[in-house]
Amino acid sequence: MGFAGDCMIETAEGAVAMSETPGKGFAVLTRLPSGRLGFRQLLKVMTSGPVALVRIVLDSGQSAVATRDHVFYRAGMEAVAASELRAGDALETAFHYPPGYAPPDAARPVALALSVRAVEPAGEGQVWGGTVRETHTLFLAAGVLCAE
Repeated sequence: MGFAGDCMIETAEGAVAMSETPGKGFAVLTRLPSGRLGFRQLLKVMTSGPVALVRIVLDSGQSAVATRDHVFYRAGMEAVAASELRAGDALETAFHYPPGYAPPDAARPVALALSVRAVEPAGEGQVWGGTVRETHTLFLAAGVLCAE
């Protein structure tokens, strides 16, 4: 499992490409066992490949490239391989709003989830992966939760 080198992850220092993480021990945004958001160290980042990749395109227009077997989480924390995601699948996000919530300055309705627009082949390439201390999950800069 792993992400393409240009896949952006959310860290305490802001969005960082996976290819910039080896040997640096970044603190990444994760969902803690309590359900709250927090940071834990991403360690032991290694590269492998080339392997078959898929691009997961979100309804926000953002995308992520990962191995076919990389675990993403559907809303409700259902683990699913990237290649098994389907258009319309709602994904677990870093943000949660109560139903009907609208900020006072909202020009459009607040998205309650991020959904998959498409999953498409992305060729073959090198990938980066590591271990997230305690939680084994991290958030992509696109806002969705994935396995480490």
